[in-house]
Amino acid sequence: MIQHITNRNFVRSSANVRLVNMCLAAGMGLALLPSGATAQTAPPTTTPPATTPMAEAPLQYLMKRGDTLIDLARTYLRQSSDYRQLQRDNSIANPRRIPTGRTIDIDPALLRTRSDPARLESFRGDVRILRASQSVSLEQGMPLLEGDVVATGAGAFARLNFSDGSHTVVPSNSRLRLDRLRRYVINDAADHRLVIDQGRAESRVSPRQRPGTFRVTTPTAISAVRGTDFRVAYDATSGISSTGVLGGSVAVAGTGNDSGYLFEPGRGAVIRQGQDGVTAVTLLSAPVMGDASVLQTAKTLRFDVSAPDGTAITRGWIGADAGLLDPVTEIEAPAGQPLNLTDLPEGQWFLRLSAVSGDSMEGRARTFNFIRALNTVEGLEQSMDVLDQVRTYRFAWRAEGEGEASFRFQLSRSDGEGVTEGQPLIDTPGLGDSHFTLTDLPAGTYSWRVEGTRYRFGHRLTVWSQPEILTISR
Repeated sequence: MIQHITNRNFVRSSANVRLVNMCLAAGMGLALLPSGATAQTAPPTTTPPATTPMAEAPLQYLMKRGDTLIDLARTYLRQSSDYRQLQRDNSIANPRRIPTGRTIDIDPALLRTRSDPARLESFRGDVRILRASQSVSLEQGMPLLEGDVVATGAGAFARLNFSDGSHTVVPSNSRLRLDRLRRYVINDAADHRLVIDQGRAESRVSPRQRPGTFRVTTPTAISAVRGTDFRVAYDATSGISSTGVLGGSVAVAGTGNDSGYLFEPGRGAVIRQGQDGVTAVTLLSAPVMGDASVLQTAKTLRFDVSAPDGTAITRGWIGADAGLLDPVTEIEAPAGQPLNLTDLPEGQWFLRLSAVSGDSMEGRARTFNFIRALNTVEGLEQSMDVLDQVRTYRFAWRAEGEGEASFRFQLSRSDGEGVTEGQPLIDTPGLGDSHFTLTDLPAGTYSWRVEGTRYRFGHRLTVWSQPEILTISR
């Protein structure tokens, strides 16, 4: 088991990430990171991380005039009799007489808590909420209780919001349980604990005062933070847990260890089931999307991506907002292959790209904007009719896309393989209908094709059909 604790002093890094996301310009293909950058291989980890204590520090309480340990126990502790534990822990002779201004330590395990439900902020695709092992009806904004399980299918997302402004995104093929949703009565600090049985969770945690924490647990790891931006993943098949730090600072330790290792942004920790110790890694740099992927007009969207060395899988999140706070789908492909998607409404979208290493560690991300505007010309057909001894040839096609389209018809001489010979015999632009008619074509072999043009989102979109072969014999 690994433990992670994040220091609230590093929260400014997470705030900077949010600021950059908000500043994404509207220019075509502009990335969140500096334009012109290329994917680079992450440098190897050479500097060992610093060590840090893992135990949860006690709450320090300043005694006020009239305070007694007995009164404190009645008001703030789970059991009134626990005043004796306070007396022993702080070496206090008389629990009824304590000097005003003295600071005493209180073990967080003794503190009384109250319920602090989360909320299902948004969801997409195949998402289920299990309560007492039974599915409940989903509704945006519905409260989520301790013990609820969030399960997502392929391409699905669920975003959970917590009372202090923190949130967790549960991506596809994951199963997460809300193990603890509490606030301490003594200082109203939030204490939230999540359990990942399979899959991933990405969390952005607001700064928290002690003893409030935010924990994400897997079968081999516990992540406890007080304000950071991080990911936790668990592969039940391989038994690998990974934690990647994007903002803040996270400490990692093995099961039962009193001290762990402190990881800064851009680094992470991997633990393998059955192996002792923590493997420190540097997160892979973000992949880069090719310029040709900015305009997506085909039925199947295709993103050509350049990923750094060491990438096993390229992962993409697609959403309508630059910060990808509410993603709509997730796509993946082996390194070196394009990312494909067959179903996405027209509009201006954002694609967040990251590289996943062989040990399931997801690297840094970069976000690009692109336009989805369907513009296809296909289904080419040709027919011949004879009227008054005149042969009439009709060419037809099928076009898809939003908005008014115009077409350009070209017909050229070609060889038997369809390779055109010379300039087009007919080149007619500005057609409003999806058909064209010719008469009395001489015998021979011809190649014909159609260009479709639309104006969408401030851009002129053009696409050529695949050519068709026509052979006329006398």
